[in-house]
Amino acid sequence: MQTRRIVTGLAVLSTIAATIVTVGARVARADDAFELTSGSGELTLVVKGHWHVNADYPWKASVADKVFDRSKFEFTETSAKISGLPSGTVHLKGAVCADGQCKPFVKDVAVR
Repeated sequence: MQTRRIVTGLAVLSTIAATIVTVGARVARADDAFELTSGSGELTLVVKGHWHVNADYPWKASVADKVFDRSKFEFTETSAKISGLPSGTVHLKGAVCADGQCKPFVKDVAVR
């Protein structure tokens, strides 16, 4: 009787552990999914691997009191670019997606 309880308990723990590993494998950090580069008055995001840019997300870049909405971005499947930014720290908001899961992000990037 005691052995049966232990075996049943181990089976339940094994199932829980497998579920945690499976769920954990689907979770990805957005900054592992793309690279951000800045140039003179511009920011470019390029995705890595199987990620793609979510152009439907409400992208936004802000510098001091200036706000640039998604209409100012140029999107492709694998990149997002915004030009005409003033120099300073840009607060960038966007999202990338892969395997039916989207990862919104917020980054502060220096632009010269």
